Amino acid sequence: MKKMISVCLLFVLLLAGSLWIDQTMRSSEKTKPEEVAEEMAADTEKMTESMSHLSYTKYYVHASEGYVVIYQADHETVYCETSIRVEHLPEELQSGLKEGIALCSDEELYEFLENYSS
Repeated sequence: MKKMISVCLLFVLLLAGSLWIDQTMRSSEKTKPEEVAEEMAADTEKMTESMSHLSYTKYYVHASEGYVVIYQADHETVYCETSIRVEHLPEELQSGLKEGIALCSDEELYEFLENYSS
């Protein structure tokens, strides 16, 4: 009888020990709110860096009364009227002016103006 009690007690201790180890392992795997916030901030920073090459349209080049006109992104606000005649542009550019040629930066705008100004 004492042997059976000893075996049962040993079994209970082993079971309790394994449950305690399992609980300890699980609690160490849980992340703290600060760690989650830091990880999210790092992920956001990585995403921002990876998307930095993407840009939004800043200007549109259109034709108006035979001349090239630069509009802001809203297609309505005139940014700059040029002395560039539409007829002096390559045909592919002339056809693109109907819908507007998108330029994403000041650099692209200046490059366009430099290339097609006389």
